[in-house]
Amino acid sequence: MPTTPSKEDISRLREFLAPTKIAVVATIGRDGMPQLTPNWYVYQDGRIAISTTKQRVKYGNLVRDSRLAVCVLTEPLAQEYVAVRGTADIIDDDSIWPVTEAIVRRYVRPERVQARMELLRTEDRIIISLKPERVHFR
Repeated sequence: MPTTPSKEDISRLREFLAPTKIAVVATIGRDGMPQLTPNWYVYQDGRIAISTTKQRVKYGNLVRDSRLAVCVLTEPLAQEYVAVRGTADIIDDDSIWPVTEAIVRRYVRPERVQARMELLRTEDRIIISLKPERVHFR
């Protein structure tokens, strides 16, 4: 049974995820094997949020099985990392756009954010939201 991360773990997670890094997202494929993808993310309101489209394999995997693992590491040697597991929620309404923009602002130069958002708004996007159930640091 999942354990709730301690306040110290959540504080440490917030601090570790604050700088811009890449999250490796693991879902369970149709054949039972892990399916991994690198993703942009934002950590806000105690959740890891990832923007993607309904056409991505990870979306179909999560519709079938909502278990999700995310690993974020330091570059270039991965001497430190955090692995987070839990059950993903899929958000599929207009509330995704402020979260999507928060993600984009972490990775795109300020003068390119609006152009990127215009492009993303033409896609069938969703937010994958993960509330940490287990957190492991190295």
